[in-house]
Amino acid sequence: MEDVRVYGDFHRVSPELFEQVRDAIPFEQVAYDGDVLRLDHEGPYLMIDDFIERMAALLPENGYGNVEYIDNVEWEVIRYTIRGGRIETKRVKVDNVLDAHQREHGL
Repeated sequence: MEDVRVYGDFHRVSPELFEQVRDAIPFEQVAYDGDVLRLDHEGPYLMIDDFIERMAALLPENGYGNVEYIDNVEWEVIRYTIRGGRIETKRVKVDNVLDAHQREHGL
């Protein structure tokens, strides 16, 4: 099993902004279409805080991003929401997510 799975997307990323961050992207898989930057990593632990802070600082006013950091060892999900230059994080134990889903669907 991989240590972590990390998926993210950033919206309203101009070509100029992409060039500014291109070499600092810590993700293995990168897809950029001229407006949306999609990132993906499955493997060993990945340090992403510096990159997320940089994106928050550089995204335009109407730009936004979301990143899901799934820690398979600690069995938790860290959700990053980037809007208006701010970063909000939420930690959720995977067991709590599964328990809530099971209660909601009567499983």
